[in-house]
Amino acid sequence: MLRKVLRKICAVLVSLLALVLAVIVVAANVLTSTYSAMISMALGQPTFKIEGGADPQYYESAFATEQEMNDRAAEVCREIEREGMVLLKNEGGALPLAAGAKVSLLSQNAVDLVYGGTGAGSVDTSSAPDLKTALEAAGLVVNPTLWEFYTTGAGKDYRKEVPSITGAGVFRAHEVPQALYTDEVKGSFTAYGDAAIVVIGRSGGESADLTAGLNEGGHYLELNADEKDLLQLACDSFDKVIVLINTTNPMEMGFLNEYPVDACLWVGAVGQEGAWAIGEALAGAVNPSGRLVDTWAYDAFSAPAMANFGDYTIVNSQVASGDKYMVYAEGIYVGYRYYETRYEDVVLGKENAANYDYARQVQFPFGYGLSYTKFAWSDYAVTEKADVFEVSLTVKNTGAAAGKEVVQIYLQSPYTDYDRQNRIEKASVELVGFAKTGVLAPGEAETVTVSVNKELLKTYDAEGYGTYILDAGDYYLTAAKNAHEALNNILTAKGKTQEDGMTGPGDAAFAWTYHQPALDSATYAVSGATGEPVSNQFETTDIRYYDPDFTYLSRSDWQGTWPETYAQGRLTAGAELLADLETGHSEDPAAVMPKFETVSDEYGRLTLLDLMGAEFSDPRWEALLDQMSKQELYDLVRRGGYGTMTVESINAPATVDKDGPAGISATLAGGNISCMAYPPEVVMASTWNTELVEEMGRMVGEDSISTGISIWYAPAMNIHRTAFSGRNFEYYSEDGFLSGKLGAAECRGFQEKGGIVTIKHFALNDQETNRTGGAMFANEQSVREIYLKGFELSVREGKANGVMTSMNRLGARWSGGHEGLMNDTLRGEWGFEGFAVTDQTSFPSFNYCDILEGLEAGNDLWLNTSSSMWKQKDEALTPTVMNNVRTAAHRVLYTIANSNAMNGMDKDSHIVTLMPGWQKALIGVSVVLGALVALLVYCAVRLFRKKKVKAPGNVGAAR
Repeated sequence: MLRKVLRKICAVLVSLLALVLAVIVVAANVLTSTYSAMISMALGQPTFKIEGGADPQYYESAFATEQEMNDRAAEVCREIEREGMVLLKNEGGALPLAAGAKVSLLSQNAVDLVYGGTGAGSVDTSSAPDLKTALEAAGLVVNPTLWEFYTTGAGKDYRKEVPSITGAGVFRAHEVPQALYTDEVKGSFTAYGDAAIVVIGRSGGESADLTAGLNEGGHYLELNADEKDLLQLACDSFDKVIVLINTTNPMEMGFLNEYPVDACLWVGAVGQEGAWAIGEALAGAVNPSGRLVDTWAYDAFSAPAMANFGDYTIVNSQVASGDKYMVYAEGIYVGYRYYETRYEDVVLGKENAANYDYARQVQFPFGYGLSYTKFAWSDYAVTEKADVFEVSLTVKNTGAAAGKEVVQIYLQSPYTDYDRQNRIEKASVELVGFAKTGVLAPGEAETVTVSVNKELLKTYDAEGYGTYILDAGDYYLTAAKNAHEALNNILTAKGKTQEDGMTGPGDAAFAWTYHQPALDSATYAVSGATGEPVSNQFETTDIRYYDPDFTYLSRSDWQGTWPETYAQGRLTAGAELLADLETGHSEDPAAVMPKFETVSDEYGRLTLLDLMGAEFSDPRWEALLDQMSKQELYDLVRRGGYGTMTVESINAPATVDKDGPAGISATLAGGNISCMAYPPEVVMASTWNTELVEEMGRMVGEDSISTGISIWYAPAMNIHRTAFSGRNFEYYSEDGFLSGKLGAAECRGFQEKGGIVTIKHFALNDQETNRTGGAMFANEQSVREIYLKGFELSVREGKANGVMTSMNRLGARWSGGHEGLMNDTLRGEWGFEGFAVTDQTSFPSFNYCDILEGLEAGNDLWLNTSSSMWKQKDEALTPTVMNNVRTAAHRVLYTIANSNAMNGMDKDSHIVTLMPGWQKALIGVSVVLGALVALLVYCAVRLFRKKKVKAPGNVGAAR
């Protein structure tokens, strides 16, 4: 009996083991099939090779050796930090420090620097210097006792918290409590007392916004109690206190007025090599020349966008990934466009001064930054030409240190009765040009000339003419050191003074007036890029399409139109909105199925190489596409995750694609490749140096050539709509013009080396909360003038050859399925000829990024690694759908044909598809495990089988 029980127990255990092994085998094969491209990339195992031919290199490195390239990349990384850091305060010339100064680094942030952001923006810090090393390399002497206290002593347990790549967790700041500072630690201050350097650090990242992180009852962008105690300790213990702001989002900096801080330097996030520049700046080898790319308010919640920033729900929506929303109720009044415009209205007497005090609102205006030297400006002049205004002035270094200056050009457009009647809004100043001088020695001068395109005077009129117009009235062009100084120049030119409420004097000599005699509704009603008519494309993105009574913030009534949280954060949608949230596409009954696997009689068999350099409209493209099979066409567009597929019928190579807003990085798509990680885009923008940013793009292009990664999921150029977006670090600025100029430069640099950019996230992905499927509502003027401006300039001036659509919706429609955005604006108005790829769509939760809808609207490639997702039954691949697929394939192949992915291809070479070694190994393991499962099943059956024993003489007795 016992033997029988044991046999059954063994049989059950063997069966369970067989089941577990079977599940492992099946799951491993399913998962590896789904993520095969990512696995191959992570392991560095190619999926194809080029055989034959002479291995031509159409795009080559400018460097003789890898070491030369790496050295130049490191230097560019340092230079971005040198020119991007912003000097916010420097009382009494506290900086730079004297040679050999003995300093004490205070704060756990000093040993836990922010090098980048989380997720796609993370930085491999294994070879990056820590702050102590960087300062000592610059000749400073760092308190070792204090450093050890934070690294190995009682302070080692206090570090910042950051969420995971999926958004789990919070951003939370921690600091070492004062009770842990021993007499020995405090006693070390005396020998290293030339200066206390207090480091304040805040991170940012993908998938989570900063509002999730609290500081003991406060919020993430203000000091917590322990940090205030630390700052007080520094001020009590040292005669000189310097604060380093190691953050990627603007912080509330009122504490600079509350504590006797001598100097403050914002360093952003420093990238792989940028920490060296901090030491150089503190020691005076480098003169900070960065300028702020955001308005730094005393209260981050004073921005009108904060009324509608967070997590808001459509309570009655059952649409998959379609139950969240956001209303951009502030309209165009983002950042300085709000703070400066309301200030002007107070000075002009159009807003009650009791409602708004600029001096209490804004601590550091957009464009602000100090220097170790002084600059004098003179000889301001504006010359009108056919299509541009040429603005010039002389900049002279009148101080004692060499340095660079930034010249900023701002425009004021008239705010007319027509604007008020047609609900057009106008900001008091808008950035329309900038330039950075070279290094000027003391006493040296440079004449700076900035071209301002006349097209920048236009404004979008959605309700009147339904296109861009040029208002009648006076336009002002002014040169200034920041947005607030620019407005004061204009106000002075209008005859206003401090008696009218101005915060300080302006200089009318730097304000020039242009008069437009009559409203012009024709000149800019056609695209300056393509000549196509410009008309409303975002009427359904406006919440008034569903709620006609809604009112956006207007300078005609600041108090009466001040934003409130729309629907108190819980919207009950009407039937029309619910229907619009569903995906769908249309069918053309007259469509004819395209040809497949057909060789042209006129051109013969073609390869992709034959079309390299050909115009997009070249008729040979049609012949090339005819050669492809139906399966090849569809697979090319639906499986574009971290690489595009080889197409053997036309000898088209696969591509390898990677993420990384600050350079090709070893994140998300695998860790076998690690290239230079530059300071993030917010620091790049703070350089105000397009040539430097273009050089950075060129160096990433060098990495593209050396690694074979042709497609770069960057640059990113959404807007810093609020200070709390987790991903502000990888977006340039609150200003679309500045974003676009720098984005265009970065695109030019990368594409010069044959790389393919994917400017992202197109569009209205200005917060991380509910970026997946969230319905973002904004009016047409703000969409065009604020949120699309950076993308537009990157396409029109940078000739960007790729776009990545966002995960969110514009109104009810997913961005990649929004035809007004993709086909009419991106291609029709801007002349874009590249391809558009989705953001991540490898999971079932992204089914709303419908491939049939997206193909119709103008999305071309799905960032999807799965061989099973997005499969369509053959009857769904109608003539309409396949013609859309063919159009998408044309765009993808056209872009690849003109990229460094063609390196190594000539008329004698051909593509051979490879099975990566890991797949071969998986097959072997699966076979072995399968055999083991079979053996276990056999053993289990044997154990379960009841053994019958025949007794002599009883044969046949049992029935």
